[in-house]
Amino acid sequence: MKRLIAYTTTRDMTAKLDPHRDDEGTAFVKLARYILRRAPGLRAITYDTALRGAHRAPLIADGLVVFTTQHGGLAPESLQRFEDGSCRHDLYVAEGRVCKRLITDDGATHYTPLPVEELERRESKRTRFYHRLTIPCQVKNHTLRIRVDETPEDREIDPSTKRQRFNRTEHLRQIPPDTHAGRRLKGFRQDSESQHSRFDQSYPHKRVPAYRANAALLIYIGYAWLSNSVARAKITRTLAG
Repeated sequence: MKRLIAYTTTRDMTAKLDPHRDDEGTAFVKLARYILRRAPGLRAITYDTALRGAHRAPLIADGLVVFTTQHGGLAPESLQRFEDGSCRHDLYVAEGRVCKRLITDDGATHYTPLPVEELERRESKRTRFYHRLTIPCQVKNHTLRIRVDETPEDREIDPSTKRQRFNRTEHLRQIPPDTHAGRRLKGFRQDSESQHSRFDQSYPHKRVPAYRANAALLIYIGYAWLSNSVARAKITRTLAG
């Protein structure tokens, strides 16, 4: 009798086969809070675009600075109109930060990022974070503060769209990605994605020869064990040499 081998991928590990499994972002939030309870000195976390605004919001409320790169496909969204005397400035959010909308001579729209002078943190029942911004202006430069954590007003449901009024933590980053600080923090992200890619490439057709979720998980753990062992051997050799 020929032995049949079922090939499974992570997409096959559905909630029906693994009812305790969370999506990646939800699982990360649980893990981060687990670590925070045991390491209250934790102040910042870096991750990839698997974290969306709904995942960042509770971690920011816990007092953490959560850095991720900007998720693609987000169109600029109106934030507010700033008024001071005769000055009027239309502010939008684009590329994870507050921008001033400008209309060029040919009618094109341009979004100019506003300089972030400081990320301010204020302690309360839910930690608040603000960007202290400067709006360059021909009359005078203006200073304002914009919340970069989720507010109660953001969570209200708009009766016309039946959606949350403003997904602030989706559109605004505490540390904007395309800044000097953001580019430095990007290098601190975990190396798991490249590990996942190498794992996929290790098997024909990127499919793991395993029966269902538990067997696949055993192979994943074995691969991680092997990878960590190789890294440890190289580090030991470097230190010894």
